[in-house]
Amino acid sequence: MYKRWSALVVGGILLLGACGQEEAQPAEETTDVADHEMDKGDHNADGKAAEDEPESSSVDQAEPPEAASGEASPLLAQGETTSYIFNEVGEFPIHCEPHPNMTMKVIVEEGASSSGEAAVEIVDFAYAEAELTVAPGTVVTWTNQDTVEHNVFFE
Repeated sequence: MYKRWSALVVGGILLLGACGQEEAQPAEETTDVADHEMDKGDHNADGKAAEDEPESSSVDQAEPPEAASGEASPLLAQGETTSYIFNEVGEFPIHCEPHPNMTMKVIVEEGASSSGEAAVEIVDFAYAEAELTVAPGTVVTWTNQDTVEHNVFFE
């Protein structure tokens, strides 16, 4: 019986996490990892462990990944961006994994008037462009303006 209850609790937590709900994080905990970090000499002048710098995520990459079938961006919170470079000529159908009714298509063709960079807003549960035609080598950047999380998934 306790196994079933535990499975229900874990399932509920995972479901809330998938819906973009943030769980309250516990106050700073002392762990073996934190102790290990202090042992490595990461201290400031008063002997306390130095704060870890946040790791860069794929959302803020210097060089965007190439668009490819099966690739997906991380979930984007309001104001966050993700970019992909389109090097191959062809059509790239896209949808949002949490909201599969959100769709668009990027068409890459030689001689297209849009090249270099292009921007697409995500607003009101939709990509602002239903279709976007760009030249090979164009970097497309999506910006989430909604208060819920969205992503870019290449079918």
